[in-house]
Amino acid sequence: MIDWEPYGPIYSVAPGIKKINDLPIIEFDEHQNRYLNLKKKCKENIFFDDYYTAETDKIICNKLSNILKSEYPSKAFNFNNFIELGYAIQEDIAIFHRSNKLIALHVSFPSVWEPKEKIGLSFAQIHQPVPGMENFLKNEDKYVQMMVEATTPIIRYVWGEHYGYFLCEHEPLQKNIKVMHTERQTFIGVPESDIGIFLIRKKVILYKDTTTEFKIWYEKQVNSMSEDQRKYKLKEV
Repeated sequence: MIDWEPYGPIYSVAPGIKKINDLPIIEFDEHQNRYLNLKKKCKENIFFDDYYTAETDKIICNKLSNILKSEYPSKAFNFNNFIELGYAIQEDIAIFHRSNKLIALHVSFPSVWEPKEKIGLSFAQIHQPVPGMENFLKNEDKYVQMMVEATTPIIRYVWGEHYGYFLCEHEPLQKNIKVMHTERQTFIGVPESDIGIFLIRKKVILYKDTTTEFKIWYEKQVNSMSEDQRKYKLKEV
């Protein structure tokens, strides 16, 4: 299984923020062409709030362009705006404003959530459906400021399961086939512009292909959930 070790022994909705350390901020792997081709096939995957401006677009593109040049100096990138940027990297992208508002999304691989339902919402409104988040949402401003002030990128990991497709609906599977998905979520702050860039790096594996060690860990996760958390997190077929 990919990226599952950091999740802990039992299920938790705690943010689990970590330093990025030696990991690349933007990650490319042997599936690069597959991801980018699937992104081109996805429709209704880009959304903007009225708060998003041409100046914001320029700031985001410049920030990620500088990261890409630093991490991949021999790699050529050509994008002129947020829309083109989203099609150039494997990560999905969300943009949060310090005023506590989600102002842009470029999301081709959502994990059983509808991007168009989230645009323009606050941190608490976005996470309100998640059982067990109540105490964290009381401190939503703390997490918004943390995202915007993350001049050194920070990361967290989340996991889930889905059925009927592999990475996205353009890779269909039989409805009863379980797929495990993991996300490395990377926060990049641009505090001078009141912006937080949120990268979502999704990976998938068929549940049947996971190791025995993972299946034991996964069973402990499920058994430690509340009834509401199971209904939300586990998608029955």
